[in-house]
Amino acid sequence: MNMTPLRLIIVPLAIILLASGCLIRSVHPWLSTASRVEAPSLLGVWHQASASEVLFVGGSPESYHLMLTDGDDVSRFTGTLHRLGDTLLLMVGPAEGDGWAHVPGTLLLRADLGDDTLALFTPDLESFASRATAADLALLPGGSQSNGYLLTGTTIDAEAFVRSQLDDPAFFSAKPVYSFRKLR
Repeated sequence: MNMTPLRLIIVPLAIILLASGCLIRSVHPWLSTASRVEAPSLLGVWHQASASEVLFVGGSPESYHLMLTDGDDVSRFTGTLHRLGDTLLLMVGPAEGDGWAHVPGTLLLRADLGDDTLALFTPDLESFASRATAADLALLPGGSQSNGYLLTGTTIDAEAFVRSQLDDPAFFSAKPVYSFRKLR
């Protein structure tokens, strides 16, 4: 099966939330509502030039509605945009009515949002375990770089951890998992 980088994260999100995956996810939200921000430029239709996926973003800062399609499959998610210092972060989880909403789990992505570009970066999987251990972050036992990690601590703990890591550029992967252009 040929999977583009976009499909490696967004399309199999439901599967990843059910089983181990090569991602870092949290049972509780990573960030509190106090850091939520509005970015009207996020709304619209986004296309990944290297693939056939199209991402539709609607809704409001309280709950962005994300719909991803490759022309055959459609996946729906909810998301919230947050700002910690100078860093814009997107939390993404399953949408109600998409069949997976009963499964807990939220992904955290750094969002580099330009006028007509959106690049999304995952936390660095390779360094995550050592960072989490040093911060005494609660993780589900059995997580690994090949199986992914599941945070089980509170939103307060997860947000404090993220805040403590943001000054290190290596906290997020150097290469984006998605590079979208806005369709006009």
